[in-house]
Amino acid sequence: MKKTIVVLLTLGILVAGMGIVNAAETLNITANVQSALTLALDPGSLTYNDIQPGVASAAQTLTATTSGSGSYHLTLASTTFTSAAGTQSASVLQFKEQSAETYKNASSSAQNMLSAAGTATAEGDEKQFDLRVNFPVSAADGTYGATVTITAVPQ
Repeated sequence: MKKTIVVLLTLGILVAGMGIVNAAETLNITANVQSALTLALDPGSLTYNDIQPGVASAAQTLTATTSGSGSYHLTLASTTFTSAAGTQSASVLQFKEQSAETYKNASSSAQNMLSAAGTATAEGDEKQFDLRVNFPVSAADGTYGATVTITAVPQ
């Protein structure tokens, strides 16, 4: 009987020495949930010919069709206009919803294009915009180019 007690006592000391204790860890979870939106632009590029410095060009129409589900905003950001003759600010590009009266100047930061959120549908929600360029009087002659990014942002 003494041997049994010694074995149990030794086993108890070993278990206590091993530190068997309930342990807990925390887990952080991040989930980025976004509605599925697709965006189609028509036309895919715009060309402005015979632009006079200091005079806004005629507007060209851009149709943005957003498909999917849920509400969204459209944003626009532009790079600097560049040519062999120099550069011009992104603000040379001006845009507005066709129903709006006032043009907004583009910038390198994304700007909201819509006055109110749109609602995407499976058939597609169409929004039409007028885009024009307005180079300053000081702009050197040349062919300028810029990249414009329009993004459908779920709301």
